[in-house]
Amino acid sequence: MAKDKPFYPHAPISTLDVLAKSLGVSPQVMSKLSSSADDSYTAFSVSSKNKDRTVYDPKYNLKKLQKRINSRIFEHVVFPQYLHGGIRDVSHSRDYINNSRIHAGSRVLVSLDIKNFYDNIKRDSVFDIFKSFFRFPDEVSTLLTNVVTMRGKVPQGGCTSSYVANLIFHNTEYSVVSYLRSFGIEYSRLLDDVTLSSSHPIPPEKLEQAISKVAGMFKRHGLRVHPHKKKIESSSDSRSPYEVTGVWVGHGVPKIRRKDRDYARQLVYICTKEYLKDYTSDAYHALWNKSSAHVARMTRLDHAQARQLRDRLSKILPQYSAARIKQLSFEYKKLINRPVADVATLGFSKSFHKLIHSIGILSRTDAHLARHYRKSLRAKFPRVLSKADHWGI
Repeated sequence: MAKDKPFYPHAPISTLDVLAKSLGVSPQVMSKLSSSADDSYTAFSVSSKNKDRTVYDPKYNLKKLQKRINSRIFEHVVFPQYLHGGIRDVSHSRDYINNSRIHAGSRVLVSLDIKNFYDNIKRDSVFDIFKSFFRFPDEVSTLLTNVVTMRGKVPQGGCTSSYVANLIFHNTEYSVVSYLRSFGIEYSRLLDDVTLSSSHPIPPEKLEQAISKVAGMFKRHGLRVHPHKKKIESSSDSRSPYEVTGVWVGHGVPKIRRKDRDYARQLVYICTKEYLKDYTSDAYHALWNKSSAHVARMTRLDHAQARQLRDRLSKILPQYSAARIKQLSFEYKKLINRPVADVATLGFSKSFHKLIHSIGILSRTDAHLARHYRKSLRAKFPRVLSKADHWGI
């Protein structure tokens, strides 16, 4: 059972001074950011499926501190394999594809969604993560709780929020997983999406008992199952989508459905036609990028036709129009004339790397000019920070 429980392999951070040193900030700055965290977010609306949701982007200084909490504390946690989403893991990607692999080839599938997940992760639960899981003293746990919460809850969009979400059930989830496995039921969670599955039929009363066990875990933390998103499916039902986080799992390995494969092929076909009309238009750039994303999904799922479609796309790459090349020339001149000292700023880093990307597209049309731009920029600004370097992570 131990391997199913998150584990922090380091000694607890004992004092605020040690915490400040670990995060690479002064105690005064750390304390100030902690006390002002509630007012250090910018809210904006994001459309998703059937509704709009509010996302909170931390302002610069708080974001920098949160990113360091991730890299210097949260990313050192050893997470069990049933947790996915928002976890940095170089040996085993914790994405929606590997989440679906756990349930591939199953005969029964249960999908549960935690209602208003982030809004209902309250301050006390976050404090418990730092106090009970990391075993940090109260003063350290309180300050970290202040930094990663906003007005008593976990802000969706915060840099640390997905790690908090993955640890919210740190002291109960592993026992639920063990209980379910005793019935031959597999469990996985991708943030607020929970999936149960079994390779053999489960009597309805046992299935409801398993669901109640999971719902009880939610309830102990002030969370509950979304009543309209609970779904029980059988692989024998041809009308059932039988998907886990958007991936079909009716066979022994996750696959992309026929309709999705056909859609990807159709997009590539449309690209070949539109390429002949105007391969420089903004619309064609958007179409090619969309097609490429669908082919990348097929590649990720090891589909046999993915390589062929990728080869076709590589022969019809979007290029820049004369007007866009002129605009790019203006962007280059503007950047090359900036003082070298600007390389220390995040804004410069973003502009520089965005321009380098655009120069890569320019090389399809004018390789000589692209080489000149790239060489000149690298000569004047040889040490432009990456995003990770800038944030000190």
